Amino acid sequence: MDFQDLKIEDYPSFLKLYNEAFPENERRLYDDEKHLADFIKMKGGKFHAFVAKDGNEFLGFLSYWNFEGYTYVEHFAVTPAKRGLNIGTKMLNHLIREVSPNVLLEVEPPTDSLTEKRIKFYERNGFRVRGEFKYTQPPYSPTQEPLEMLIMTHGDVSLHNSDSIKEMLREVYNVNHGA
Repeated sequence: MDFQDLKIEDYPSFLKLYNEAFPENERRLYDDEKHLADFIKMKGGKFHAFVAKDGNEFLGFLSYWNFEGYTYVEHFAVTPAKRGLNIGTKMLNHLIREVSPNVLLEVEPPTDSLTEKRIKFYERNGFRVRGEFKYTQPPYSPTQEPLEMLIMTHGDVSLHNSDSIKEMLREVYNVNHGA
């Protein structure tokens, strides 16, 4: 298995898994591969993604943004047929080792066995739930609703209040606090 930056030839596999793995209210609504390419170009190098592959087989992806003091994981998924094979752990380890040990991500509150399992997965990989303030994920578009989420971090991510993540909220969700 190797990790590669997301390339145009990966867009179909990326979009297929992205749309299958995340409910509509937890993702951007890309119309097609061109829309994805335009988004990446518009963000001018702030948005990053890598894919995991075994030869030419697409195994999963992890998209992220680098901000002062931490890397924010926006979306992360492994193809359903390959889950449970340690691929996700290897992808997180690659991010922590090659990009930053200080990582922040959002996760659904534990309301069922799947969301509890997801939190435990991140905890096994060195993340911890941060409850310094209540967090609601802003909607990606005006047609979507905000979502109650938990913030989890790995490493040394300083969180005091929502001002600690205002750069992330502005860049990722187009929320302007105090602007």
